[in-house]
Amino acid sequence: MAGKVTNIWSKKHVDDVSGQATSRVIVEATTPIKCDIRWKDALTAAVTIPDCELNMPEGPIKVNDGLLTEIEVSRAARRGVFMAIGLEHPSQFTFFQDGSSPSLPVRLVIAFDRSAIRRIMSDKVIVIDPGHGGMDAGGRGPVNLVEKNVVLDIARYLHRYLKEAGATPFLTRTHDVGMSLKQRFDLAARFGAEVFVSIHTYSSGNAELGGLRTLYNPSQPASEELAVFVHDAVIQRLGLKDRGVARDATRLPGNIGIPVIIVEAVCISNWVEEGLLRSPVFKERVAEGIFNGIKRFFAGRERGKPGAGEQVEGGAGGAQMGRIERIPIRTHIITEKDDIVEVVKMYTRDIAAPGDVIGIAESVVAITQGRAILPKTVRPRRLARFLSKFPGKDGSLATPPAMQLAINEVGAVRVLLGAAAAALGKMVGRKGDFYRVAGRSLAFIDDIAGTMPPYDEHVVLGPAHPEEVVARIKRETGVDAFIADVNDKGCVDILAASDGIDQAVLHQLLSDNPFGNDDQQTPIVVLKPVRRF
Repeated sequence: MAGKVTNIWSKKHVDDVSGQATSRVIVEATTPIKCDIRWKDALTAAVTIPDCELNMPEGPIKVNDGLLTEIEVSRAARRGVFMAIGLEHPSQFTFFQDGSSPSLPVRLVIAFDRSAIRRIMSDKVIVIDPGHGGMDAGGRGPVNLVEKNVVLDIARYLHRYLKEAGATPFLTRTHDVGMSLKQRFDLAARFGAEVFVSIHTYSSGNAELGGLRTLYNPSQPASEELAVFVHDAVIQRLGLKDRGVARDATRLPGNIGIPVIIVEAVCISNWVEEGLLRSPVFKERVAEGIFNGIKRFFAGRERGKPGAGEQVEGGAGGAQMGRIERIPIRTHIITEKDDIVEVVKMYTRDIAAPGDVIGIAESVVAITQGRAILPKTVRPRRLARFLSKFPGKDGSLATPPAMQLAINEVGAVRVLLGAAAAALGKMVGRKGDFYRVAGRSLAFIDDIAGTMPPYDEHVVLGPAHPEEVVARIKRETGVDAFIADVNDKGCVDILAASDGIDQAVLHQLLSDNPFGNDDQQTPIVVLKPVRRF
């Protein structure tokens, strides 16, 4: 009998030992289930559960926890269940099945790493201002709920969310004490705040009035941008009535030079919304929505500003270039199912502009072309087994499968001629003769790929037609591009580059390998402002 999927839900989880934070999708079923999980694109994980019936409604499950956006659940074309899990940021996942307790349904747990959020929020200084306090109670609800207490609860939840994400949050007040607006802004200046978020409710003589309103000070930089991000995120998280984003310089005086907003969560004088404010779950979700908006604000600024990467000095032929921004771009795990140009467009569209240069690591280009090959699928012949004995143990052709693939690429004759040239060159102390004779493309065969699983056990050939890939990137993005083979020993080889790029300068900029290997997962680098070279 086929199993049944009875429930799908999500929660955030922090491991007690490692401290790693994940967003978990939990699938409950009546029997143990199998699943196939793969990336549909950088921000969508496609999950297929075969031979299983869906015993719950189809449709979207809203999450909006800062990483996961929603889970779209449907019946698969053949008997089974399909889920499309949407993300705000590229992530990695693990999954396991938990059927340890007979009193619980079998659970498939898919855990998405939340470290992208920590990278965005790390060390950001945010001042949270719970409105009112002390003798100033603020608004009061029909059943006597007091604003000053409610907003302090929300502020504490927000403080916790920000702290968990690696930010540095401060509360203007931690208990029931009165403060002037000047005192609150003075604290923000003392703390070195990057944004100031004041939390309030509001009151009205109209018993029907309700919903979220967000105010900003137009005289403070980026306040409107922050207000829109936060407002939209709270609406998205809670589905409140939308009363809009508005200017209000009178309630937000001062000139502290940072974004300043007031979030008026709901109308405390509304019977229904006062009832919502009595719920700890509701108050926590308000805080979560505000957190999501702050996070999106900082993520947008990191994508858009030139200083989002590392600055280096560059020069060519002794000429000074000035400062160049190197922005490593983290991606999903790129596979043969990806189109490398579409991947580049997706991850650089908000970062790269004409006048910049996009760099791509050659190994991921090759992987998308299906040129990552498992050694066990290769049958080395006698010649390959013999020739593989001569490169050093760390050489890229030091195993019979890799040497056989080299022979397949250029032919046995060229490989033999290259081997003979290498032997003669060694006698006179000259290196590189093998590749000069056998073919430069063989130098890009990576016997020990050094990439993320599942390609760490593959032989990765050099990319095919790199010039065409670079030309297509330039044609479809309007941005110059190059493909490079770079390692951590300072070796740089430019396989292809747009016309007009000074490759000598690229060698200098790439010598310390800004491309991420292993768990860095940053195979794309944007250089700004490269037109200066």
